[in-house]
Parts: sequence; C-alpha cells; structure tokens
Amino acid sequence: MKEEKNPFHKAYHDSLRSMNYTSTFPFLGKKAYKKGYDIQFPWGVGLAYYVQRQQVLIPKTDISFNDGPPIDLSSVIQYGDITNKTYATTIRPNLWVLPFLNIYGVFGAGRSTTTVPLVKPVTLTTTQVFDANSAGIGATVAGGFGRIIVIIDQNMNWANLESFVEPVPAYNLDMRIGHNFVDPRRADRSVTIWFGAFYQQIKADTKGTVKVSDIFPGLSPEKKDEMKEDFQQWYDNLTPIQQAVVGPMIDNIVGYLDGLNIGDGVIHYNIDKELAGPWNLIFGAQYQHNKHWQIRTEVGTFGKRTQFLLNLNYAFVTLKKKN
Repeated sequence: MKEEKNPFHKAYHDSLRSMNYTSTFPFLGKKAYKKGYDIQFPWGVGLAYYVQRQQVLIPKTDISFNDGPPIDLSSVIQYGDITNKTYATTIRPNLWVLPFLNIYGVFGAGRSTTTVPLVKPVTLTTTQVFDANSAGIGATVAGGFGRIIVIIDQNMNWANLESFVEPVPAYNLDMRIGHNFVDPRRADRSVTIWFGAFYQQIKADTKGTVKVSDIFPGLSPEKKDEMKEDFQQWYDNLTPIQQAVVGPMIDNIVGYLDGLNIGDGVIHYNIDKELAGPWNLIFGAQYQHNKHWQIRTEVGTFGKRTQFLLNLNYAFVTLKKKN
C-alpha cells in the first residue's frame, strides 16, 4: 500500500525504502519496497476451519439387485430436497511469487454428511456419513486502488471419500472487493472488510451396496403395509423392461416386510450428484495484527449454499536468502 500523510505511516514507509531486502520472493519485491509500497511477507502457512451446507441434485440413478444388470431408474425415482453438510480442517502453505500473485496448496481432513429424502417409490430418508481427506492447489491475484482492494482466488481440490468411485474434484472461484482500514499509529496493523461472489462446481458419482434389511429397520406393522402398497403401485407403473430388472428386488423387499426372509438381498446403486446452485454471496473481514499474524473470517449466503470460514495465518520473510 502507498505512503500516507500520517507521520507514523511516513516513518514506516521511509524505512521500507531504505531497507536492504535480500529475499528472493516475491519477484519484484525489492523494487516495490524501494517505491514505498508495503507488501506481504512472501512465505506463510494458514490453519482454517470450514463449514458448508448446500443443496444437491441427483440427475441419474442406476439400480441393480444381487447379480442382475443395472438399469436407469431416474425417471421413476423421486427425491425431496437433498442437503450436504461438510466440516473440514485444512492447512494452507502459501508463497507470494509476485507482489500481487500468491500460490498455495491446501491439505485437509473432515467429514461429509448427505441427507437424502426419498419420495418415490416410498417415503424414506437416509443419511450417508463419510470421512474425507483432501488436497488441492490454487492461486490468488490481489491488487487495489488506494484503500480499495480487489481479490480473485481460484483453486482445484480433490477429496477422497468412502464409497466414491474416485477422488471428487471441486473447482472453486471467488471474487471480492473491499476496503482496508489502517491503524492510525501502526501502518502494519489493519482491518479489511469485503463482499463478493463465490462459485463452486462439483460432480461426483456415489457407488455402493446396501442390504434390504439395512434400509427398513424398526418399522411398525402399519408402516410395513403402507410401504408394500407403495412398492406395488410403483411397480405397476414401470415399463416391462424396468419390471423385469427390479421385480426380484421388489419380491425380496415385500418378502422381508412380510417376515418371509431375512432381507439379505443386496441392492447395488450408482448415483450421479451435482450442486443445485453454484453461486452465492460472501462477506468477510480480516484483522492483521502485524505482518506476521492475520486472522480472517468469512460467511456465505443468499443461494443454495451457506458456509463459514475461520482462518489463522502466519507469514515470514524467507526460507533462504540470496548469496
């Protein structure tokens, strides 16, 4: 940031001009300091806690029973509002390659919970809970005009979740504009507030198996009779090809509900998932205690997604000086 008329700030920026900056990064950093600009320390590591809740769509559902062939039942299976909750703790090492360009890695662990309300063929709600590890890479471009700042950040993240065919890729993009308020007596201490837009794109396949007995635990006799009627009505509306594939599954389910078998039939499923809405708004703030320590918080809302972020970052000058 450029020199201020404030005498406390002037002394600080004068010291930047006279400093012998020997660190390799950021490139052009020495020239920036000579002109009186104050830039971030190049190396840093952040610790973050992230919570996200969003609506999910299931555009395709393939089902098979035991060793039978799979069939697409997307047109005859109906879901309610599907929600996913994600909790993650991440570590983010980062480097300012240029005074306006930061590159970073993200490594984390967390948990994902998806609640799926089934409307047809029966009314049933299931919840899937998966532990996950993730890794990603990203870049941030930051600049400003006076005290107005503009930040564009994008990254790719891959999460390993149980029961998923392969790591789930997620593309994230956020754009922010804000204002930096500098402490009148400390040029290296400030509070920044901003707002912006956040975009996320995720598409994943969930593949797994479930026993019939695990789907319908602890049902009352009245509920069993209701489910049998719903399954029969649903079956009657299927095409002949669909009936041929799901018929053995319906027979096994009805037999289990009647107490004629132990429900050991296995249902295989392959479900495509995607986000109901990729965009939402974000609002955030950062307190910089000095050039080593920053704490940031951000919330997202006004869309099919809400999120909360709390991040603590420590920055330092260099890992190795020039000879």
